[in-house]
Amino acid sequence: MRRIAALLAVVAAVSIGAALPAAAADGPVKTYSQDVTLGFFRGQVVSYLDFGPVKLASGNKVAPIWAFANGHENQRNVIDTVPGRSDYTPLWAVRMVTWRSGMTPRVLRSAAVIRVAERAGQVTIRSMPIVVNCPVL
Repeated sequence: MRRIAALLAVVAAVSIGAALPAAAADGPVKTYSQDVTLGFFRGQVVSYLDFGPVKLASGNKVAPIWAFANGHENQRNVIDTVPGRSDYTPLWAVRMVTWRSGMTPRVLRSAAVIRVAERAGQVTIRSMPIVVNCPVL
């Protein structure tokens, strides 16, 4: 048993030693910390990075993201596309959802449910003059 443990230790040391020169040849890798934000996509929780507002260039494609002015405490922003879909873009045109007076806010987890609530007169949706860069992970 000791021989196997010693052999494994030697193999591990050689593997690590062989990997170090290759990594060192490119120099140190610099990493940056970025908080992850959670949102909803078609009822599921998704994560994305929030790099904040951007100025659009000609030809930039945007998708809507619904944010809530007075939503339920567990409400998250809602998106309706993710990477891998042809309509995906990390640039989001903000739509502000506001619950009407007298309505009890509940968690809305999809664009379809938000539209139903709007048609029922429960919420209003207003396009905001802002686009944010929030790539989905």
